[in-house]
Amino acid sequence: MALALAVAAAVSPAAVHAQSADAIVDKLVQKGILTVDEAQELKAEADKDFKSAYSLKSGMPDWVSSFKINGDFRGRYDAMFQNGNNYGPKAAPDANTFANADRNQIRYRLRLGVTATLADHFEVGFRLGSGQVGSTLGPLGTGGGIYSQNQTLGNDGTAKYIFIDAAYAKWTPNEHVMLQFGKFDNLLWFTDAVIDPDYQPEGGQERVSYRIGEKHEIGATAAQWVIGENFASNHTSASGSVNNDVYVFLNQIDLKSQWSKKISTRVALGNYAFKNQYAINPDLEKVIGKSVNGTPAVNVPGSLIGAQHFNPIIGRGEFTYLLDSFPLFEGEFPVTLGAEYFVNPGANDIAFTGKNYGGRGNEGYNLGLVIGSSKKKHNWQLSYNYKTIETAAGWRGFVDDDFGFNGLGGTDVRGHLVRGSYRIVESMTVGFAFFHTEQISNPVGTQAKQDRIFVDLLWSF
Repeated sequence: MALALAVAAAVSPAAVHAQSADAIVDKLVQKGILTVDEAQELKAEADKDFKSAYSLKSGMPDWVSSFKINGDFRGRYDAMFQNGNNYGPKAAPDANTFANADRNQIRYRLRLGVTATLADHFEVGFRLGSGQVGSTLGPLGTGGGIYSQNQTLGNDGTAKYIFIDAAYAKWTPNEHVMLQFGKFDNLLWFTDAVIDPDYQPEGGQERVSYRIGEKHEIGATAAQWVIGENFASNHTSASGSVNNDVYVFLNQIDLKSQWSKKISTRVALGNYAFKNQYAINPDLEKVIGKSVNGTPAVNVPGSLIGAQHFNPIIGRGEFTYLLDSFPLFEGEFPVTLGAEYFVNPGANDIAFTGKNYGGRGNEGYNLGLVIGSSKKKHNWQLSYNYKTIETAAGWRGFVDDDFGFNGLGGTDVRGHLVRGSYRIVESMTVGFAFFHTEQISNPVGTQAKQDRIFVDLLWSF
């Protein structure tokens, strides 16, 4: 045992001490030099010594087992091209007055995060991110953009903003249970047709999972997000009351299956519903560009006319097959087919006056194909999606803000999205995206179409 410990210490730098020492001890067990009990005792002693040394040299308390720094920097060219026949400015106060104007932007995103792993299965982390000031939301104050940390270059070299992009505490008592509180990455498995992947929710979320044999794992995710804290609000909700805080409750059940070495699937069913939806601060509608409680009409306090209730049901599925090889690709080559369908039963039956169809407009879907993966150096990925998101299919405050028309994202839109990426070196990836989108329910005799292009360079650390 002394010899094994000496060998482990001699060949293992402190940063990888635990992993390499454990590997050596396991090899000695395989060769019959150590018994299993002796190996466990040796690992415990080595781990104790390593933690003491780590605590001494880092200055961290002994209940901090690791402290990690990570982040990324992305440079982006973002171009929007409007169809020359797009209809012009509307009378509504949230209208885009540049409906026919093309736009070119040079942008960047910077993120820097810290994660501390603590004793008793706790984790605390935060992430700072670049971004642009959103809008003053009355008593809610001023913050960064809701959907991304992009910062547009310009304004004659002015200093740029840094915001708190994430700040959370997490408890993982075992591999099957996780509870989290704060501002965090979304755990729910929805596509960007339902929730923008850049949206950083605030509140709580929980996940439990259970293995069913060797092939299947079933999981359940729940989330409770805070949308608005309305104390001393100067507006009323549809029910006529004031100071109603706004929350949304989300739930999802999913099943992961590994049918063979080559074939895997994942399916999920979920929903979300609001508490006090109509108490959302009207100023929030200005931030995201259109009415969040309903399109076409802005929600009027004390009235449900033109407003929709949002409690969509969302189903999603993916099928993945691994090819042994593929040209210009290293390793096994994944091919994934995916589909998502969602319907909002809470939509009103009021027809959309002046539009090219009547009814509720409460459905949406996202169909896609992904080939390859750019997770490893010299590998690449291509994807195609066709999406339809009807007016009342979901709350536009969540939906992808890049997929839209007239410079806006949200609902009442359909179209095509092509993405690609190539990992040049371990730390650097180049990517592109092309959007061809249009509004679904245009006023009679008009149209609203947009092409958008992203070209990205991403460095990760």
